[in-house]
Amino acid sequence: MKTPIKLEPHSAFKKAIVKKDAKGFITYNYFKLIDVCMDLHKWDEEVAQEWVDYNIVSLEINGFKISYAQVRR
Repeated sequence: MKTPIKLEPHSAFKKAIVKKDAKGFITYNYFKLIDVCMDLHKWDEEVAQEWVDYNIVSLEINGFKISYAQVRR
């Protein structure tokens, strides 16, 4: 059984949450994840995107949910 994944520090990454289902699974917005990493670590967009792709997007195979809908930045 898959368990919901919550990114830490939650206080920072909660800004990227777009929905949570009845089982507790959270869907994060890809572009907001990049923004959070840029703010949290003072990274430029390219570095933040590489980090998100390698460290967060790879979690999708374990049931992690990411929305790729464009959002206003």
